[in-house]
Amino acid sequence: MSTLGWLLGKVFSVTVTLIIILVIITFLPGIPPYVNFTKLEELEPPLPLEGALAKNNKLDRVERILEGQIVGPESLASRQPNEIFINLHGGKIVRIWGPSYEHSKVVTAIAPECDEAKWGGQVNERCGHPLGLRFGPDGRLVVADCVLGLLAVDVETGEQEVLFDLMEEVDIEGEVAMFPDDLDVDREGNIYWSDGSAVTHVDQVLIDFAASPSGRLIRFDHKTKTNKVLVRNLHFANGIQLSQDEKFVLVSELFKNRVLRHWLHGPKAGQTEMFVDRLPGFPDNIRPNGKGGYYIAIITVFPESSLRVLRIAGRLPWLRKLVTRVLYLTQLLLETIGKLDPSHSIDQAAKKIFNFLTLSQHNLRHSNFSVVVEVDGEGKIIGSLQGYSGQQVLISEAQKVGDYMFFASPYNSYLGKLFVGEVKEGMKQQQQPQPQQQQQQQQVRGKEEL
Repeated sequence: MSTLGWLLGKVFSVTVTLIIILVIITFLPGIPPYVNFTKLEELEPPLPLEGALAKNNKLDRVERILEGQIVGPESLASRQPNEIFINLHGGKIVRIWGPSYEHSKVVTAIAPECDEAKWGGQVNERCGHPLGLRFGPDGRLVVADCVLGLLAVDVETGEQEVLFDLMEEVDIEGEVAMFPDDLDVDREGNIYWSDGSAVTHVDQVLIDFAASPSGRLIRFDHKTKTNKVLVRNLHFANGIQLSQDEKFVLVSELFKNRVLRHWLHGPKAGQTEMFVDRLPGFPDNIRPNGKGGYYIAIITVFPESSLRVLRIAGRLPWLRKLVTRVLYLTQLLLETIGKLDPSHSIDQAAKKIFNFLTLSQHNLRHSNFSVVVEVDGEGKIIGSLQGYSGQQVLISEAQKVGDYMFFASPYNSYLGKLFVGEVKEGMKQQQQPQPQQQQQQQQVRGKEEL
């Protein structure tokens, strides 16, 4: 046999063996992860950046505060002017206050006795990972924590009440809650919250991306302490926002680039409909704009080339199953090896495989484009804040408090702040907040208080 014939035979043999292995991985029952893969609804192309979405660089003027002193401020809540509260990885709640929000202090922690130094890279799993914040009608801060559940916290005393304990794995109408993400509280104290996924936890969001939709919109009755599912089969239920009159509730469907409206009262009560779709990226938290409309934070934006791949993969459940299973088995292998690594570097690498940050960082390598979409009370897009310099990226929430807009992110080591108030007559341009100068002043004050 010639050398060429021998090489071709080897290549053929290896190819056949590889195909057999891939077929087994794809179709053999019982291989993790244990999720369903069905044909997904076609992902609509995003709206063009024109009209109300015309390009602008408003986010490039954002000032970074507390940079390098905080990790992962995903949400914020305010109870009065010149004061906000933010959540951090590891469960800390930080109060920021002052005319320019120049003061800051840790006021409590979701797990106050948790030793962050002891748990290191596992601090979120052990000490809590708060994602959504709102002040309830009783003045307590209500927290959606994707590890611990729903909690009410007195920010003055630190006293806490567990409203819904995720650790108990309570069944809610046939499925165990897995991922409390965001919430809103009505005037009676009832909590509307998103269970992002019924199959994955926070470090495995991309499994839900590939799997069949399983997210839910849930209502927690504060009197009976029971949960009721309002909407099912959302492709990752994310941001939550009640309308001002509490007739409906909005929920972001992350992997569908859209926001849905579920009617609570009136002739459409119980119905769910489209509120706004074809958003320029994946929508995260929704917050009031103070004018009857809403700000929708876009956590990440896909380049068009990636969107084409996603549309093809959406039509092919077997392909998504194959890729997900191969990556999952790779993760299990790395975790096994990581147990022998005292530095935990391999274990951390394993966690990145299905982490949403991995996807977001991939998108940032193509562009630093960031955007917050503003809509009116009926879902019509009326404006946007955009950035291209990378000054503010990966926005999970945009909220206006007084004369400032704040921009949160679970992946940044700072909180974004932008002056949006009116310039008083006679005020000189240089007297407006200057990002570099105020950022340095904020860091000095923050180091004294945090």
